Amino acid sequence: MSAPVRVRVPSLSHRQLLDRVLEHQDLVTAIQHLPGPALARLVDRLGVEDAGELVSLATTAQLEQLFDEDLWRSPRPGEDEHFDAARFVVWLEVMLESGARFTAARLAEMSEDFLVHVIHQRALVLDLDALAQTVEASDDPDQLEKALDDRLHHELDTYRLVARDQRGWDALVEVLAELDERHHDLLVRLLDRACALGDHEVADGGGLYDVLTSEETLAADVAAEREDRRAREGYVAPSSARAFLRLAAETDVDTARREGRDAITRAYFRELAPRPWPTLPPPTERLVGLLRESGVLDEAPAAPLLEAGDAGGPEGALRAAMSALAERDPALHALRMSELVYLVNVLVASGQGGERGVRPEEAAASVLRACARGLDHLVA
Repeated sequence: MSAPVRVRVPSLSHRQLLDRVLEHQDLVTAIQHLPGPALARLVDRLGVEDAGELVSLATTAQLEQLFDEDLWRSPRPGEDEHFDAARFVVWLEVMLESGARFTAARLAEMSEDFLVHVIHQRALVLDLDALAQTVEASDDPDQLEKALDDRLHHELDTYRLVARDQRGWDALVEVLAELDERHHDLLVRLLDRACALGDHEVADGGGLYDVLTSEETLAADVAAEREDRRAREGYVAPSSARAFLRLAAETDVDTARREGRDAITRAYFRELAPRPWPTLPPPTERLVGLLRESGVLDEAPAAPLLEAGDAGGPEGALRAAMSALAERDPALHALRMSELVYLVNVLVASGQGGERGVRPEEAAASVLRACARGLDHLVA
């Protein structure tokens, strides 16, 4: 499987590319059968704000992959990624260009854990009856009511939603109102769970007034589901990359040869589910051709691991050995190549290159040198 990080060589402007995609014959079929990672790269190239017409055609599964790619950010290379609730608001506003009914229908098909997390990130959900009792029992009811009134808020069912951030509040309320209209039972479950999270936050945060006047928000951990999905695509989590490199530095060669793959690597290949490029209907195949032509779907690895080079020295011996293996045992050669790509992904994810991280081509060169030295040691 090729590395998740790829090099794109743009040949069209964003506007030209979007126009050509939108002019494509049978666009609905073309988009809905486009593999999720391919659609993610197309949206990334165009920018979310300009891709509303394409997002409106995406299936729920495709949207989940788009969210996995775009809604998780790392402050710097090698650090763990965290959910960006403010970025989700941008997606919500883009989806609403196709209508509240469309947006609510797509969200209703997604993980409830994810939806609860989103609601909790953007709003403090309070039970109306409990809120009335809290205000009445407060040492300064007027001050608490003023703090409540100073925040944007909206009432749904038996709950009051208090905005944590004004950005995107109208979009969130519009979608939740549509969920209330068409998926009422789901909304009640979501608000009930978000309310429970809010209760814990108030209890831990020193009371409702302190929470309302604080700028901090709590984040529920929904990263595990995303990591599982991405692991099947060959991504390496930064935490796993760092752990692998620490283990590699502490393990001597004899131990590594005796014990075989470490637990981190075994987990990676256990989760990895390489799939051949699917058979696509003609409209999608034509769209893929356009995206390849424009550089959006450059399927070449981020760096040529075994391109022709100096025939001498350890690296030349490694290239020769891999070439011979490809002729003798193609399946084993494919496995060895996937292991090389894994090591490239580890270095890229580790963030060892400082603020800018490790570039894919630099990681590939380091992997090639290390494996060549390993082969030289074994031969010796």
